[in-house]
Amino acid sequence: METITADLFAFLRELKLNNNKPWFEANKSWYEKSRANMISFIGSLVAEIKTFEPIVEKDAKKYVGRIYRDLRFSKDKTPYHSYFNALIERGGDGKKCPLYLHLEPDNCFLGGGIWQPEPDLLKRVRQEIDYNGSVLHEIIENKKFIKYFQELTGDKLLRVPKGYEPDNPNLELLKLKQYIVHRRFDEHLVVSSVFLTEILLTYDTAIPFFTFFDQVKLS
Repeated sequence: METITADLFAFLRELKLNNNKPWFEANKSWYEKSRANMISFIGSLVAEIKTFEPIVEKDAKKYVGRIYRDLRFSKDKTPYHSYFNALIERGGDGKKCPLYLHLEPDNCFLGGGIWQPEPDLLKRVRQEIDYNGSVLHEIIENKKFIKYFQELTGDKLLRVPKGYEPDNPNLELLKLKQYIVHRRFDEHLVVSSVFLTEILLTYDTAIPFFTFFDQVKLS
C-alpha cells in the first residue's frame, strides 16, 4: 500500500522558500519524484474507494492538481503552488459532492461538500434544510461525525436569509453559504502507514453528509 513520504514535504518546504523558476527547474527531478509519490498514493486511495462507491474513472494523475499557478488574475506572482492536492469526483458522472485532499506543510486536510454554489443550487439546498433539517442535524450531531469534523465550515450570512423567519429551528444552517466538512491531519500521521486507512474512515463518516447534499444537486 502506497504511503506519502517525508521527502514530499521536504520538497514543498524548500519550494515555499524558493518559489521561482530557476530553483524549480534546477530541482525538477525532485518535483517529479514527489508528484509521482502523490499520484501513486491517490491511485491506492481511488482503488479502495471504488470498492464501496463509484467515482469518475480516469488515470490517477488526472485527479492530482497542477503545481503551476494561474497568474492571470492574481497579484501574487509566485509561479508555483507550495502544496499537492487532489480532487476526486464522486459518482460515475461527477455530479455529486467531490472529495478533496490537500497536502501542505502544517496544513493537511481532507474535505468535501458544497463550495461556492450557484444561487439556484444554494436556494434548493436551503429549501431541503428547511424541509428536512432534522435529517441533517442527526448526521452532523452524530458522535463519530463530531470526532472527525467538529462542525460544518463555510462562509455564513450575518442576517436571516431572505424568505425565512428568525425563529426557524434550522436558522444557523440556513445562514451558511457553503456546506463543507474537513478534517485536519498532523504531518506525522500523513507520512505513516495508517494514513490511507484514516482517510477511508473519515470518508465513510462523511458519506451520509455527502448523500444529503448529493440528492439536492441531482434533483
